[in-house]
Formats: sequence, C-alpha cells, structure tokens
Amino acid sequence: MTPDRFQCGGRHRRFPFSALVTCSVLMVTVIPAVAQDSPRIVVVGEIQGAANSAATLLGKTGLIDGEGHWSGGDSVLIQTGDLIDGGENARAAMDLFMRLQEEAAAAGGRVIVLMGNHEAMNILGELRDVNYMTYTAFAGPDAEARQKALYEATVARRAERAAATGSQFTPDDEFNADWFALHPPGWVEYFEAMRPEGIYGRWLRTLPVAVELDGVLFIHAGISPEMKGMSVEAINTRAAEEISRFDADRERMVAEEMCLPLCSAREMVEVINAEIAYLNTLDASQRNKDNPRMTRAADLQHLGQWGSWSVLTDTGPLWFKGTSQWDEEQHGEEMDDILAAAGVKRMVTGQSDGKEHVIHGRFDDRVILTSVDMSDNPWDGGGTPAALEIVDDDFIIVTANGREVLIDSQ
Repeated sequence: MTPDRFQCGGRHRRFPFSALVTCSVLMVTVIPAVAQDSPRIVVVGEIQGAANSAATLLGKTGLIDGEGHWSGGDSVLIQTGDLIDGGENARAAMDLFMRLQEEAAAAGGRVIVLMGNHEAMNILGELRDVNYMTYTAFAGPDAEARQKALYEATVARRAERAAATGSQFTPDDEFNADWFALHPPGWVEYFEAMRPEGIYGRWLRTLPVAVELDGVLFIHAGISPEMKGMSVEAINTRAAEEISRFDADRERMVAEEMCLPLCSAREMVEVINAEIAYLNTLDASQRNKDNPRMTRAADLQHLGQWGSWSVLTDTGPLWFKGTSQWDEEQHGEEMDDILAAAGVKRMVTGQSDGKEHVIHGRFDDRVILTSVDMSDNPWDGGGTPAALEIVDDDFIIVTANGREVLIDSQ
C-alpha cells in the first residue's frame, strides 16, 4: 500500500494518516461480542443515503408499518454499514435508523447499525463522497454567510501557519474555485453535525464495527488474515480507541491554533508535516526539549502513521476485500481458518463483489454478501432493494418480488 494514493469519486479510498494518542474525549459504546438471541434477524446492506428505498424495504419485511414506525416486535434489524454517502437522503437515513433504534428497544427488539468505511470517513472529516445535495438538508438561512466566514477563517489560519513555518500563503483563483466547490452552503452545518458533540457525529461514534449473533458474525467488510483471531470485542475496542484518539488530537491542535474546529484528518496531517519539516531546518541548538514546538511535534508526529488505523487500512474490517474478491477455490481453506479462529459458522458482510448486485453466498455459503443497488434517484430506477432474513438457521432473501430461500437448514 502506498500512503499517498487517493481516489476521488469512488466508494473506497486510502488515507495517508494515523492517530495513536492515548487520551479520549468522549465515551464510546462498545457492543458486546454476543448479543441476545432473537427469533428473527433481518439484515440490510449498504443504503448509502437511499432513505426512501430503505423504508420501503423495511416495510416489505414487516419491520415498520405504513407510517414508518417499528412494527417488528422482538426482531433484530442489522444494517451492515455505509448507511450514508452516495445518495442525497443521508440525513433522512440517519434519522430513520436513530428513531427505529429507540422504537425497537421499547418493543423488545433491537436495531444495530454497524460502522462502515463511509461512517468512518465522515467521523474523520473526509467528506468527498458526500452527495452534493445532502448539504441542502443541513443548510440554514445563514448558510452562505457561514460558508464565507469559514473561507475567511481558513485563509487566515493558512496564512498564519505558513508564516510560522517560514513560507507564505496567498489564495489564488484555483484555490478559491476548489475551496468553494468542496464547501457549498450547508457544508459547515453538516460538518458540525458530524463532530463529537454533533447530533449525528455523537451517534456515529457509538456504532460497533462487528457483532456476533447465534454463531454468525456481522461486519461491514470482513476479517482479513491480519486480523485473524481477534475477538469481536477487540475489533470494536480498537476502532473506538482510534476514533477517540483522533478527536483528542484535533481538539489539541485547535486549542493550540494549528487548525480550525472544522478541520479534517487530512488537513491535520498536512499541518503537522509542515511543522516537522520546518523544525528540521532549525539549528541543532533550537531542536531540543526546551523548545515547546519540538515537544508538540514529537507528540503529534504519529499522525503520519496512517497505516496502523484499523478503520482506514485495506486489511481492516471496514475495507478488506477478500470476502468479495478472493478466489473461492484458492482461498477456501484460508477463509475457513478465519471463520474458525473467530468461532463462528458464517460471516455476513455489507460488501458486493461488483458482479452480482444481489444477496448471495460465497465460500460454500459461509460468507454472505448483502450489498445491493439501493437508490432514491428515479433515474436509477430505484435500484434493487433486498434484505436477508435469518430464522432458525434458514437464510431467506426478501425483495419486492417476494421471498427466496438462500440457505435451507433442513
């Protein structure tokens, strides 16, 4: 893997940073490894902002009524991550699942939303996959004024940081065009909502990466050979700690006027890299522990070690492609070993292999891919929404056209 690779416009990208600070700024909920048994489990894969299609599908499964309220009783609904990005109704999608979590709990059921790579990217402030129209749902009456204020603050802070590192910064036409294209009205409000104290950011930070129910592991991407043997608790705890450390790093950098409160992980890395590069040009007598800038740089230089982040690396549980792309014959035994080490019979993921946009099994049905085309865009034809129902070890695909048995336990 090369740290400098970045691909815009696609679903998945690599990020050149890491965070390993040990302090924490929020309480993160870690889902237990084994949840309560349920007579019925319904799994929905990537929704990516298609709130209307998701609601229609949930109605088809009997989990919500005609008014969109929970009617599933003690059923368990699992959404396997990537609830947001892609489509323009991300806010409605989050509102739907946040509300259903409360309603299901009151009825004796449960709604589990797993963290996908898109949730992680939003938490880290990497918003290039957010649908442009999503911002309109967050834009208030003063959205343009807030956009302008952020632009002015960004230019001022960049100029300050440039001066502090022996260079200069003056925004040119290219910078301005790029900046306003990436920060439309509503962007400020959206980012604020994704911060630790924001209504959605606070919720996203409680999402587990993985959960096990009745011998089935549910996870967005899968368990790679590098993760083999890690418990569900360990996977969830590591991700939660990484995010908490990132939040702590950002708050420190904001407090020390190195970046703005609405800075992304990428911007943080750029700032600390520039600081280190400048400090390395100083005379040796100035590069010692008595220089507070040296101490600060030493504390934050770990931000460049992005490869250690489980929520970002392509061998991590949010990005691993082996479940969807490995050759089944070549890697069959390896996948068996991974499942055995996890102590589960099957693994259900939110992935697609890009060939069949239907729910289907791989590796003798021990790995099940649940990602299908989901869209609220009428020009896309609404996609092909589908859910996976699990009852008594029977796995059944539910679509608008009816029900189809995928795995018959008999």
